[in-house]
Amino acid sequence: MVAMDHRWIDIRQVSRTYFDTAGLRIDVFRDLSLEIGRGEFLSLIGPSGCGKTTLLRLIAGLDAPQAGNVSVGGKPVEQPGYERGYVFQQAALFPWKTVEENIATGLRARRVYREKKGQVGEYIGLVGLEGFGRAYPHELSGGMMQRVAIARALINEPKVLLLDEPLGALDAFTRMDLQNMIREIWKKTGTTIILVTHDVDEAIYLSDRIAVMTARPGIISEIIKVGIGGERDRNRDDFTGLRRRVLEKLHLAGSPYPPVRGSGEAI
Repeated sequence: MVAMDHRWIDIRQVSRTYFDTAGLRIDVFRDLSLEIGRGEFLSLIGPSGCGKTTLLRLIAGLDAPQAGNVSVGGKPVEQPGYERGYVFQQAALFPWKTVEENIATGLRARRVYREKKGQVGEYIGLVGLEGFGRAYPHELSGGMMQRVAIARALINEPKVLLLDEPLGALDAFTRMDLQNMIREIWKKTGTTIILVTHDVDEAIYLSDRIAVMTARPGIISEIIKVGIGGERDRNRDDFTGLRRRVLEKLHLAGSPYPPVRGSGEAI
């Protein structure tokens, strides 16, 4: 792992507002600040509609704040870029392309396919899909399609990988299998990963830190350091104790009048 720069991703006093079809103003979040370290795995968790996906989109450059700044590596985020890979909740593969062709999409868009096409097989292996390079999406399970989507994002060697609840629609066994895969990929690549999830166990199992967001307008009510070394066992006391703590914080975060504590880190 690389040495952690705790301001690798710097989100500073960001506000994002929408207007619905009736013209009603919706404040997704106001004055939200968050720092994420280089090489860190951080999970965003909170009630539905609190702005988790919107925050991910701001980091990706797919959306822009009305106020505040978002920067990665000291550079302001102004548009999407290959250095920030994004994996959506649905795999969104091209149905007419094979696994190899889907993974190579980014290489072709960057016009580097000719010199880097040999890497496609490496990334198929990285996500455990050896032998499926010539398969089409309709021949794959949901979990396999998400593996392809992750490989498609990773082949561009992003500095930041943004995961927008990519395992949410999968069965429990497939989900746990892909959690293990994501954790191993993170260990191998040292990529900064930000995961949006509603699954407390998933957040604890994968993350260095968990940012708990309040109900809209969202703020970071608390950042919980996971602090579990070695292999993480969902049945161990340290894991179950942390689960209880996160669930308690989520209960408070989802209440109509959550306590405002800023974005301080808790041990």
